[in-house]
Amino acid sequence: MTNANQKSIQLLLNDGTMNGVINIVDSAWNLGEMYVSPRDAVKELESIAKYGVYLLLSDQRVYVGQAQDLEKRIRQHLSSKDWWKRVVFLTTKDDSLTRTDIDYLESVLISKAEKAKSLDSDNKNKGNNPKVDKFRKVSLDQYLDEALFLLEFIGITIFTNANKRETSKKKEQVLTISQPIDTHEQTLKTKPPLPDASLKVGMYVKTAMLNLQESGYCFSKEQISLFSSIEGSKPYTTRNLPMFWLLKANENRATVDKIKAKRYWKEEFQFGDYRFLMYSQWYPDHKNGATRKEFINWYNLL
Repeated sequence: MTNANQKSIQLLLNDGTMNGVINIVDSAWNLGEMYVSPRDAVKELESIAKYGVYLLLSDQRVYVGQAQDLEKRIRQHLSSKDWWKRVVFLTTKDDSLTRTDIDYLESVLISKAEKAKSLDSDNKNKGNNPKVDKFRKVSLDQYLDEALFLLEFIGITIFTNANKRETSKKKEQVLTISQPIDTHEQTLKTKPPLPDASLKVGMYVKTAMLNLQESGYCFSKEQISLFSSIEGSKPYTTRNLPMFWLLKANENRATVDKIKAKRYWKEEFQFGDYRFLMYSQWYPDHKNGATRKEFINWYNLL
């Protein structure tokens, strides 16, 4: 049986060592992607003209910045800042981060660097005021958690002190209120690959959900709350209907609103203690509702 904590980390070492340019992806990081480069190898970086945040690093300090074109921005810093020894880029494989996203990521990383007392004095600007909604914040926090893990994995511990303080504080709060651990928070991070793309879109989505259910994947409370709400689901369903129609203990498809239920599959899905109907109106185009692309975007966020 697969261990829920297992993950696969892939490193591409340009010169065969950890001292050169590194490209990192992680099975638990979905579309996230990281590049690390020593200062003298920056010119070897290619095809990173993407939205993201970057870290200029020395042994004891970090400068946190953001850019719509990471590759161009770092070349500017070769002449404008002379103290840093290497750079880290945090971006995505499909360049899906937005300006609002990188405002938020930059702001959080600056705050963590300040707490760790490692922020460079050149970071006079503490980042733009982040304006992400609560739903997007969940996804970005998950992105950052995995990014910080990968940084420590390759030996970059510039944020470690801040992370330890925050973890200790959370543990203290839990012990103080003697609150039992909610098993729904122990979300399984592993998930099966998406099915054969040759399937018709409706069967493609249903098969993916059945495979996910069979794998033992568990949704967290935050995910269930998000995808059983209209606001959190609309980017994927494209309608004012939630992706998950949660069923109460004594409720089933026959007892719910029959008119709205027509937009959901007859099958009940169960993940842990959560039972729900799954939105069914997935089409080959945008004329009638959600498409394969919307579903894939959603699946990649899990």
